Amino acid sequence: MRALRYLPCLTAARIGAVLFAGMVAGACNPAPSEPVEPAHETHLTPRLIAQRIMYCDDGSRADVDFIDDGLKMAVTWLPNGRTEILHAQRTGDEFRGDRSRAVVAGGSIAFTQGGKIRVCHRTPEGS
Repeated sequence: MRALRYLPCLTAARIGAVLFAGMVAGACNPAPSEPVEPAHETHLTPRLIAQRIMYCDDGSRADVDFIDDGLKMAVTWLPNGRTEILHAQRTGDEFRGDRSRAVVAGGSIAFTQGGKIRVCHRTPEGS
């Protein structure tokens, strides 16, 4: 929750409300199940820990890889976005990059880019 202090103009209650609304909407709208190839180049993910295709409330998709010690996140907005590497200082902290910030909560990630919040949800295992 300390990471929420760093998001400009947002309170923990607003982030919680956004994440909750996203989870409710995600439960009503199942994610598409077509397979998607990873978007990252292999040199960007030398020690891949986990990879997820995230489906966002605004209809966009992101390829999210947790790399190295789990405190790095490689994010590529699909289908043709540029990969950005975000870093967290400690487990549970906000991930920060040059253009984006991200807060992980359960199976969802709230991305902040240019003041806009985009809530994305991971796909179920095996789909």
